[in-house]
Amino acid sequence: MINLALNKNRDLKAISANFYYGIEKNIKSKINKHSKFLNTFETASNHQLAKYLRANIKEIISSDLNTILSAHEYEFKVLFQKEYINDKPKKFSKFKIIINEIFDYESLSAKEAYSFTEALGINTCPYCNRNYITTIGNDRAKFVRADIDHFLPKYKYPYLRLSFYNLIPSCVTCNRNAKGRKETSLEKNIHPYIEGFGNDAKLIHKPKTYLDLIGKGNPEMDFIFSDNKRKVEKIKGNIRVFRLKEQYSTHTKELNQLLALKEAFTETYIDDLIARYPKLKLTKEEAYYYAFGSIYSEVGDESQPMSKFKRDILEHIEMISL
Repeated sequence: MINLALNKNRDLKAISANFYYGIEKNIKSKINKHSKFLNTFETASNHQLAKYLRANIKEIISSDLNTILSAHEYEFKVLFQKEYINDKPKKFSKFKIIINEIFDYESLSAKEAYSFTEALGINTCPYCNRNYITTIGNDRAKFVRADIDHFLPKYKYPYLRLSFYNLIPSCVTCNRNAKGRKETSLEKNIHPYIEGFGNDAKLIHKPKTYLDLIGKGNPEMDFIFSDNKRKVEKIKGNIRVFRLKEQYSTHTKELNQLLALKEAFTETYIDDLIARYPKLKLTKEEAYYYAFGSIYSEVGDESQPMSKFKRDILEHIEMISL
């Protein structure tokens, strides 16, 4: 739901470059260790595999997914389809074992994984904006950080297992419980490093009874969409994969609190608040924060759980119009 590229203070290119330099020595050492065996295999353009990996490893780790796929998917596709994807014996082939060793995200040290998630500075899950994923600590003894989702599946793109833009900090609910083994892709899903839902998908409630209307019932949650058909199809892909309707339908208490505001205050609540305290010289965004305890800006969604939910519902029930 969250577009992590919106924050102008976050330099994704610099963070991805630093991530690469943190693992460069280790990954090159593994390629060199197995170079003799790897060079018995060739890419589509007849490059020896170890030599090709050494020459392109920085781009494979630190470039955006479109760049990597455009430059390298053709070279790897047939080879990895034959030697990696189609290899499903109880005992993995030597090729598969070595590739997994080279591109092994789980082998990252606590320091490397901590630095990566801390540098992003994201407090909430970009897929759902419901749960905190704040990084705490910097060693194995007291290490807490986000789950890491591989946006493009590891089994289909094993050479992207350590690629920065394929690693999405997320919550356990989205990564393990909702998504699990389901696939996401650049063509069918929203990628948080590229785009978010924005105004193309907004949460609404669908009251069925009078109690639902006044904040004492259990209304159904849903989304309404813009006319941006291509993006909306990708958004719907995320809604299905991460089961966002189901996730947000658990927040009856929070929803009813917002619906109750409709009964307690007028539609001009924000303007009235500004007028009541002229010496504070509040902007509408500041008044919104004081009134509802939430950041109005879309960029703020990455720092505060449920902020999109609150903003969308308040707009839907016409409590705000900023």
